[in-house]
Amino acid sequence: MKTAIQIVLAIVIIVLGYLIYESIMEPVRFRQEVQVREAEIIQNLRDIREVQRAHRSRHQRFAADLDSLVYFFKSDSLALIRAIGFVPDTLTESEAVRLGIVERDTIWVAARDSLLRRPQFNIDDLPYVPYGRGQRFEMEAGFIERGLVTLPVFEARVLPRVYMDDLDNWRVYYTREEGLRVGSMSEAVLDGNWE
Repeated sequence: MKTAIQIVLAIVIIVLGYLIYESIMEPVRFRQEVQVREAEIIQNLRDIREVQRAHRSRHQRFAADLDSLVYFFKSDSLALIRAIGFVPDTLTESEAVRLGIVERDTIWVAARDSLLRRPQFNIDDLPYVPYGRGQRFEMEAGFIERGLVTLPVFEARVLPRVYMDDLDNWRVYYTREEGLRVGSMSEAVLDGNWE
C-alpha cells in the first residue's frame, strides 16, 4: 500500500512539474513567435515607406493604395542627378558648377533597379501581411494643412487580429493593441510605431 501511494505521488509530482514547466514556457514561446512575426511585418512596412518616399519625390504626393505603389515600383523611374567632373578643394560644388568645372546631368533610372535591392525580394508580396492568410495592409494617403503649407501624408497599418489570430491565447499575452503602423494621417511623419 505504501509503495502504491509513493508511485501515485511520484506520478502526480511529474505531472505537476510538467504543468508548471508548460505554464512558464507558453509565454516564452509566444514572445519568440511574436518577435519573428513582427520582424517580418516591420520589414514590409519599412519597404512600403521606402517606396512611398520615392513615389513622393517623383510625384509630390504619396500613392493612395498598395496596387498603385506596386505599379510605381514596376513601371516608373526616378531622377538621378550625376555630377561629371572633379570639385577642387578650394571651391564648393555650386561654385565649380558655375565655373563649368563640374557639370550636372539628370538620368532616369527604373525604380525597381534602385529601390529595395535585396535578395529574394518580391514586390508582389508587399501588399500582403506576413502570417495574415492573404489579407493586405490597410493604407491611405492624402494631404494635411500645417500653417500655410499643404503636406502629403500616408499611413499603412495592420491590426493584431490579422497576423496573430492563428495563435492560441494571443489576446492574453499580446500587448500591442493598436497593431503596427508606419506614417500618420494626422501628422507629417514617416516613423513607425515600433521605432
